[in-house]
Amino acid sequence: MIDWLRATQSAYFFKRKIRLPKRAIAEAFRDIRKAADTTTNRNVFLHVKESLGQAHWSAISFYFERTPSFLYDLPPNYMKERICGFILLVEYRDHAVLFKSNLDFPSEFKTRYLQRVSDDRLESAIAQEHVIFERINLRNMSISKHALKNKSLEANNLENVVSPAGANRFVANGYRVRNAGRRVTATPSTGRIATRSDRSGYEQMVQYSIQYVDRFLEHHNAPLSPFIRSFARPINLESMLPTLQPRYIAVDVGTLEEAVFDEIEGIRLVHGNDEEAEVLTKDGVDVVIAALDKNFTIQKARDEYRVIDPDDQHKVGEINLNKSRISLRKLDIPEIDNIYVEIVNAPDDADRVLLKRYLDRESLFTVLFSDLSIVYVEGELYKDNTLADGEALLRHVMSKAELNQSVSEKGQFAVGQAAFDANSVFGVIVDSIRENGEVLICDDLGDEWADFLGVNSTVRPNTFSFYHAKHGAAGLGASSLHDLVSQASKNLGRMNPTPEDIAHKMPAWEQVYRNDGVETAIQRIIGGDPATLPATINEAIAKPDTIRRVYIVTSLLSRNQLVGAFAAIQRGEPPTPHFVQLYWLLVSFIGNCKEFGAYAYIICRE
Repeated sequence: MIDWLRATQSAYFFKRKIRLPKRAIAEAFRDIRKAADTTTNRNVFLHVKESLGQAHWSAISFYFERTPSFLYDLPPNYMKERICGFILLVEYRDHAVLFKSNLDFPSEFKTRYLQRVSDDRLESAIAQEHVIFERINLRNMSISKHALKNKSLEANNLENVVSPAGANRFVANGYRVRNAGRRVTATPSTGRIATRSDRSGYEQMVQYSIQYVDRFLEHHNAPLSPFIRSFARPINLESMLPTLQPRYIAVDVGTLEEAVFDEIEGIRLVHGNDEEAEVLTKDGVDVVIAALDKNFTIQKARDEYRVIDPDDQHKVGEINLNKSRISLRKLDIPEIDNIYVEIVNAPDDADRVLLKRYLDRESLFTVLFSDLSIVYVEGELYKDNTLADGEALLRHVMSKAELNQSVSEKGQFAVGQAAFDANSVFGVIVDSIRENGEVLICDDLGDEWADFLGVNSTVRPNTFSFYHAKHGAAGLGASSLHDLVSQASKNLGRMNPTPEDIAHKMPAWEQVYRNDGVETAIQRIIGGDPATLPATINEAIAKPDTIRRVYIVTSLLSRNQLVGAFAAIQRGEPPTPHFVQLYWLLVSFIGNCKEFGAYAYIICRE
């Protein structure tokens, strides 16, 4: 019967943790059958530890029944669909390669015996120097809610059309390459390699496994494509354990939501694990997602790494740093208690798994460290080698002496007042930061795009700028800046306004400034003519070479303090959790601006 098998060349590659005896495979096959609603005791085929050259292979296939995923509340055994599934496991040189359809090994079996092949091994086999990248899926290293989380790029040759600027902030979690006419897709987060080809028999599938395992082991130091090297680099977790100090952890709620709502072969969240278990409605899922959608702090106490809720500072979990992975040992959040995950199209008797265990098993979390260049995402450790000394961030930070003397954001107001107070952040923007020839528009209206908009048509190329302002005592924490940076990120889409958008804004811009119940004589349009302003803005927006800029102008930061903090890190002093959060907040903001084709700047105290 095994001779009838024809499947695509798509497999999941693992490193064996320990010896995998014949007995363990036979027991796993029995457990798989037991969990399925089988219609017969007969297998389509069953083989355990057969030899083929230097490899061994095991396989099972059988029919089973399950309730259709799109039908709910059916009477018991009222309607079933009949499915045939198979597993082919190839063992070779301390590796295991899994081909499958509609069946899978139990998670306990994988946890005990298998470990996903590392990203660098996968790269060495697929992303070699001479290959051409046709498609790549990218994951942002940032945990900011306002950052671009994922993006996909596709072209005949990506290296010719994609700029490397900002690539170091992204992790490549899937790509397709062309090599000598063959197209191969790799998904590092799952260890999957798929080749476009005709369907293959089991002997060809075994040879396919051997081919790639040999590449893992023999081409490990082969030169990589310069395109893949421009992204964040995978690094060995075990080698970093002595120095790693985790600071923050965030659950990948986006991937969880996608698995629940968007994927056909996805998952369901259910309350309970018995016959009375109920599938969560969308509202119920939203409650779970909201409870998980936080940046949890990590605090070390003796030998524990405790997960701390940022809202009430109580311990809600623990993580473990192991040689091969970081595990989420505990997560005690009331909203996810007794919430289980079940696979939509699994056999009816398939075991559910607690949501907190599912998050750990699938590595659906990101960890940030005291080393600002390192992030743990999708079960792998990555390093951005451009962030060693903070220079990349500091290039975007400029000091302004006038902000040293600021005492408020907007100043005091009086009837007839014609200008913002010079010692306010608003006054510094108007008097000291505005460029010659730049027209400023105060958009502080309650639904503002920014506190000030700036357009300068007297320079070539023209500039179009947003200024976001905030005052406060200087420090190295993120909490006071979070709202300001979030507003700036959310309004990036406003940097390409239509003529209709400008026309809608003009009546308010032509009014004098009002605040605290006082009508001043401060003109909202500063340095320009209201009659010609719409045309000036629209012409600047329409020009292909106009430079777009986004400024955070604040007294909440000191450039000297930032420089000092990075110098301390260089001396080996660990940064505080608050500084780690500040760093990632600003880096995410800069990255967001790049995605919109805008330049980001932070203007602060000296």
